[in-house]
Amino acid sequence: MKRFLLAALLFLALTLPGVALDLGDKALPLSVDKWVTGEPVDPTVVDGESFYLVEVWSVTCPPCVKSIPIMNDIQKRYADQGFKIVSFTTDSEEEVRPFLEQHPMEYSSFLDKEGESVINYMALDNRTTVPHAFLFDKSGILVWEGNPLDNLEKRVQQVLSGELSGEIAVKVKEARDQLQEAFNAQNISGMLSALETLEGLEPANSQYFQIHYRLLTELGMGDPFEVEELLDRWYTGSQTDTESLIVLSMVSLDQGQPTIRNPELALRAAKKAYSIDSDLKAQAGLNLAETYKGIGRIDLALKTLDELPSLTTDPEDAEMIAAVRTYYGKLEKLGENPDAVTVE
Repeated sequence: MKRFLLAALLFLALTLPGVALDLGDKALPLSVDKWVTGEPVDPTVVDGESFYLVEVWSVTCPPCVKSIPIMNDIQKRYADQGFKIVSFTTDSEEEVRPFLEQHPMEYSSFLDKEGESVINYMALDNRTTVPHAFLFDKSGILVWEGNPLDNLEKRVQQVLSGELSGEIAVKVKEARDQLQEAFNAQNISGMLSALETLEGLEPANSQYFQIHYRLLTELGMGDPFEVEELLDRWYTGSQTDTESLIVLSMVSLDQGQPTIRNPELALRAAKKAYSIDSDLKAQAGLNLAETYKGIGRIDLALKTLDELPSLTTDPEDAEMIAAVRTYYGKLEKLGENPDAVTVE
């Protein structure tokens, strides 16, 4: 049972890298059939001045269309600081040419020769969707990967400031390897040590804190003081990460762990998440309402829910907000007059 829980924790909370291109690695060669936009770019060339974003896209991908003007703008504004984008697709030239007429790319893009670049860059089980981007610093080391719609400009700025660097990426890779080795050996103390290192290197990555929290609580490896200290560090490192703050607020009100619940921290994290202007604003609002409900303030939960319809154009989000609003309204009425409920 203990081994099963450990496996579930790692599988659900952290995808450990295992093959191909990994954080801390050098850029891999590109296999070019034909350049369709811009000048030829080679991210494997390290000159100490240039840093690169390699992006995989497709003509049939709506998020790729959405990302093009964003990357056009970022390429233009950071070009004089050495930033270069190179993108590629496995689609045919017959498909790509008319697509580019409607959605012009102001950066370099090529047709992948026999899919070799896709194999080099996407050969991980969890890399299954496009667009997918790989950001290399000026030393030529992979420092970030993900969806270019996920705060790409912030990542570029972090490379320029040194917050994202090859040196840090290599240390993260080493610590992840240590975490994997400790897990394979069922070495709990080794896992906790590796997680503490990772939390220090990537304080905004909530995955490490989630695993750490579950190890301390569900396996009984920590006392309430240790849990409180972990949650405080999690909050400190998540000041600009809406998703991480949402998860933290939920964990802090964990109904399964009454002795270590921290409603004050839960509310602080939920309020902070809702204050951030992001694509998750509506979800952060729902979480804040849920947190208010969890501390017994249905009135504030309803007030928050009333603000949310104007924050989203997604029909599913709107439907969810309306359903939660109706449910909380019933709770409010029940709280005002619990004797109104009869038993038949």
